[in-house]
Amino acid sequence: MGEPVTDEGNTGLTWEHRLALWLPRPLLFGAFLIAVCFSAAYLSFQWFFDLRVDRAAFGVWLFITWVLMLPRYLLAPLDRQQNGREAALSQRHETEVRALHLPRDTIRRSRLAGAAGVLVYVGLVEAILVVNGDPLVGSWIRLHDSSAIMALMLLLGWFGGRSFYFASAGFYATPGPQRSDIDLLNLEDLYAIGRSGLRGALAWLIIIAIGGLLILPSLGSGLWVLLPVFAISLGIGLFGLLMPAREVRNLIRAVKREELARLEPLLRQARNDALTGNASTQGRLTDLLAYKTQVESTPEWPFDSSTLLRFALYLFIPVASMVGGALVERVVNLVLD
Repeated sequence: MGEPVTDEGNTGLTWEHRLALWLPRPLLFGAFLIAVCFSAAYLSFQWFFDLRVDRAAFGVWLFITWVLMLPRYLLAPLDRQQNGREAALSQRHETEVRALHLPRDTIRRSRLAGAAGVLVYVGLVEAILVVNGDPLVGSWIRLHDSSAIMALMLLLGWFGGRSFYFASAGFYATPGPQRSDIDLLNLEDLYAIGRSGLRGALAWLIIIAIGGLLILPSLGSGLWVLLPVFAISLGIGLFGLLMPAREVRNLIRAVKREELARLEPLLRQARNDALTGNASTQGRLTDLLAYKTQVESTPEWPFDSSTLLRFALYLFIPVASMVGGALVERVVNLVLD
């Protein structure tokens, strides 16, 4: 899968980024267009080969749409404000294009991440087939009702692996604070960066909630199916929460180390003065020890209790949707029976 390279030398746009940039605003409308086009292609394929339509395919398309729109969704807070003022739509588009230009070496390495994503999804599908007692390998080489879904899973694995690589490498991150902005006695201003991770986590968990209702009935409701799905959902949601705060955490840790190193000679001097019987330095030693304790106990992640509480509540969104969907399905079966 080749990527178009721009005239800017060592940077270029991946073809999935180019597709995402081509879509109109607002982002939800662009995502709707992708979902409609992909769904039409799937329905045409199933009709042409006289295959049964599986609602799980629409769930997979939902995940693919989310992965395609993820970069623009994460960059939205960055391009909406420029120089403290609301930016025009043309300026927002230019900001997104610049932000999504990636080095050629990065694009080449991302292909390995995409291949790893495909292998992960193949392994997950094979594990589910084993649990459900279905034959291995044969499901990949013969045409059946779920052939399109399995092909879509490969595409999702490719997109997901590459997007995870770009996100973990910090290419979708918005500018954070500088080291000079870190005040260990007042981290209130940094909590906003920690809260910004809730945006990506919430989007993912909502997609999981909707897609889970469409996909899980096709996979089964056994414990060995639900546990991996929930674990993957939790892991990606946690990654979305932590991603914007990682750089801030590194800054806080560096400032803490510098401050503790600066305190060491002051503490030794104050201790020596106190041991010589100079009573006037006893209070200074106590103050320095108290300050050292406060620095050591300063949290390194820029999260307050409200952010953690909101994330914990967000985790119940996919769980509640799965439980609610199962209850509704049971009620409908009881009525029909």
